[in-house]
Amino acid sequence: MLRNRRNWGAVALIAAAIAITLIFTNSSDENIGEPWGFHRDIEAMDVCRTEILTVVADTIDIFISTIGEGFLGGAVRELGISGGQYLATCHVLMDSLGWTVQRTGDTLTAVYCRGELTELRAYPGNRRGFYRIAYSNGDPSLSEYVPQERWIRQRAVSCEVSTTVWAALWDTALPPDLTESGLLVTCRDSSRAVGYISELQRALTDRLFVYDIDFYYDVRVGDSLWILIEENRYPMDGETGFRRILAAKYQFAYGGIAEAFPFFHRPEEAAPAEIILDHYHRDGASLRTMFLKMPVPFGRISSGYSSSRMHPVLGYTRAHRGIDYASPLGTEIYAVGDGTITVRSWCGGYGNMVRVRHANGYETGYGHMNGYASGQSVGSYVRQGEIIGYVGSTGLSTGPHVHFEMKRNGSYVNPATEIMPPADPLDGEELERFLAEMPVIEAQWSMLAGMDLPIPEVEIEPEAAAEEPVE
Repeated sequence: MLRNRRNWGAVALIAAAIAITLIFTNSSDENIGEPWGFHRDIEAMDVCRTEILTVVADTIDIFISTIGEGFLGGAVRELGISGGQYLATCHVLMDSLGWTVQRTGDTLTAVYCRGELTELRAYPGNRRGFYRIAYSNGDPSLSEYVPQERWIRQRAVSCEVSTTVWAALWDTALPPDLTESGLLVTCRDSSRAVGYISELQRALTDRLFVYDIDFYYDVRVGDSLWILIEENRYPMDGETGFRRILAAKYQFAYGGIAEAFPFFHRPEEAAPAEIILDHYHRDGASLRTMFLKMPVPFGRISSGYSSSRMHPVLGYTRAHRGIDYASPLGTEIYAVGDGTITVRSWCGGYGNMVRVRHANGYETGYGHMNGYASGQSVGSYVRQGEIIGYVGSTGLSTGPHVHFEMKRNGSYVNPATEIMPPADPLDGEELERFLAEMPVIEAQWSMLAGMDLPIPEVEIEPEAAAEEPVE
């Protein structure tokens, strides 16, 4: 009997708990509602997406063409641009925007709205940014170059030469965030790494120390190198690019140090707002001579300076007051010295030509160009080593080359035998400012490098040593 009462009591407690739960809990219809029909929402989204794509397909067409072995004109025609619109587009890209040299892999994109061209973008493979042309009623109405967002940083690199300078830079100078992943995974990553070290090595050996160090014969195992690098950081794609060298030290294993310190100043002939970076020795002497040896990075002399030469096109003998350097079509042509552009136009047999007026009565000329560098005009101040054009075969020419000539006080001189004067050293207030800034730069450089940088030993002259007090 007692056992039955206990069983009925347990049943009663369970029933009471169920009743209380049902009383204080809202019905499922009032609290939750129907289950989410997500499958129906997804179907509706797919229908909406299809309708949008249908509308876009009826109103917007996007065409892409890539420059291959041909030139700009063929790639523009592949976009469906022809007639006067074709001529106007090529004119804006080449003349107004200065995109005179195209390379294999450069890409063009055209946007058509209801069959009418509204925008064209050109993406050069060697630049970060794109050229943009907007069209109104079929005619170009706006053109601009749109650079990619970037910020600039400094980084210190130190290395020791075990085989070659290139190998030392490759082992130590690549930034850890060169690529988005930080690794060299794809072919593009490897190409960017090679390009970074190539630019750095050229800036170091072909520009900064080209007059102080012979990198073919002076380099020895055990040489040490310290470089203060300025880089471009592109946050959009998480990549880093080389910009320029700010300062450098090269210590020889057998003794001695070559140094390059930066100095920002404004030359007299430069624009008022233009600040120039030059490099100097510790005492303020310039690292460079007034002129480079040749206006192209590589090339062979196809015709030398002569007072009597059989002209290959005209077929008779006449003077050749310059040196012809044969180079591949599109090779960069450098200004051999600082100066102001005085001529930038077609000059008869010279074809497309640029003339630059330098200090001390010198003038240089560069003929047969395929095109001019962008952002320059008559009156522009150019730096030594700055690109002013590209090798071509315009005018009276039998093949791609640059005709390079030099005048001194209005008379032609042979660039190969002319004794090049050194670049002007710092003096006066500029020298005082340079000497005051140099210790600050070295202190900042040492902090970034995490070590004390070497400083050349100062030799004490015998007379000065004799004057020192003896304790």
